[in-house]
Amino acid sequence: MEIRPQTVIKMTVVKKNNYCPIFEEGDEIIIKKHCFDMSFNKLEKYCYATLADIYPKCNNLRKQPVGSKDTFTCRDNGIIEIELERLDDEPYDFERRG
Repeated sequence: MEIRPQTVIKMTVVKKNNYCPIFEEGDEIIIKKHCFDMSFNKLEKYCYATLADIYPKCNNLRKQPVGSKDTFTCRDNGIIEIELERLDDEPYDFERRG
């Protein structure tokens, strides 16, 4: 079993500029092991446009020091503003289980 650190990123909806059927201000999503952590996340659905936005942002943030942040607006006319924050890494077992 190989245990290595895994990046953890918190996504927070910091501002809602217009109608959004998915997100509210203050919504938070934790991303770890390259996945949404469903044990933490309370949302039952997710906007695919925002998913496309956060992918390159998360990849860049993984290379930054813990505590680094990035803020951006969604590609759907900037309806929401999102903050990504790199949290402390967590250990993770990278072996696949059958």
